[in-house]
Amino acid sequence: MLTSTQGVRAQVDGITIEDLGFQPSKFRPADFLALLPKDPSSPPPPAQAREMMEKVAAMYEGLRLGKAEIRNISIGTPQGTARLNAIRYTQGEFAFEGLDAPAPQGQFKMERFALKSFSMASLVRWAANVANPGRPPSPDQMLGLFRVLEGAEVKGVAAPYKNTRKLVTIDTLSLDWGQLVGSIPSKAHVVAKMVAPTDPANPVQLPLTSAGIDKLAIDLDLGATWSEAAGTFALAPATLDIGNLAKAQLRVALGNVPRAVFSVDPAQLMAQAPQIEAGPIELSIRDNGGVDLVVGQFARMQSVSRDAARRAIIEMIRANGDRVASANPDVATAVEAIARFVETPGQTLTIKLTPLGKVPGMQLMQLLNTEPIVALAQFRIEASTGL
Repeated sequence: MLTSTQGVRAQVDGITIEDLGFQPSKFRPADFLALLPKDPSSPPPPAQAREMMEKVAAMYEGLRLGKAEIRNISIGTPQGTARLNAIRYTQGEFAFEGLDAPAPQGQFKMERFALKSFSMASLVRWAANVANPGRPPSPDQMLGLFRVLEGAEVKGVAAPYKNTRKLVTIDTLSLDWGQLVGSIPSKAHVVAKMVAPTDPANPVQLPLTSAGIDKLAIDLDLGATWSEAAGTFALAPATLDIGNLAKAQLRVALGNVPRAVFSVDPAQLMAQAPQIEAGPIELSIRDNGGVDLVVGQFARMQSVSRDAARRAIIEMIRANGDRVASANPDVATAVEAIARFVETPGQTLTIKLTPLGKVPGMQLMQLLNTEPIVALAQFRIEASTGL
């Protein structure tokens, strides 16, 4: 039992350390102690401070720790008692498990928070690299944090939502990265599964709350990978499932993506960007209630029946599509598919765009802002619906 002078009580039931070893050539505390300033009240010069941190990093490299565990931690405060089942380190993974702590708006619970492939030596070196008094760290220095670990994961969170009795729950939130080019990852994967309550006081969410939707179940799976051999960058999978509205899947490919594009230098990035070419794009949307939500909102705004609102939306889609179809016949097929998607709830709308030739990405972005019809004309458009 530990008690501080401020009256905060901390208790730890047990500590376990296994497979502890040293590499004498690197684990040399005497070298670090020799650099300590003789006057503790005077901070060391920046160069000496960085050298001290390098010695600390070397000591961590010379220390082998197979497993460490601190069990059943509790901290008593005036707001209540916070409890943590364990802090664990195993083969590069650093994790907090079983947190139950008081928060200003209620109790906060978290099953697990973990840092993947964590390196204390890399963290110390990164901190030494960015610490430069009087000068903020550069973007490249900040991105060096990606070398400290390879991902993070949160599981089983239940947190109070504002001053309501509702909870934000996170089943899984995971982020992984790798395949670094310099300091920038060229491969990443994000997974998120959570449920968030809607807020009647938020005007943006008014269409949801007016429709009786009191919570949103969100399931996100997003992956991005660059292949140096093929020179391609692909966004796949890219899936967003909002349980009571819709599920969307997107696949995007870029071609002729050079290694030099992964740079924090804006000038170098802009010099390489014109080489990038647009590849196939595929979007699929499964309606799980979102279409009816839009129709209902339009009906309220226009003070008409839902059937009349649906017919009006379909007519607007077809009228706008007719103006574009004269420049690109493929658009007519897509417009009709979108109209059917609105007409019959619960369908899946799929749209595929295939480049008709080489389509420079920068040029495409400019055309989308100024002449979207011309931009679409550079693709073969396929569209379909189905239950």
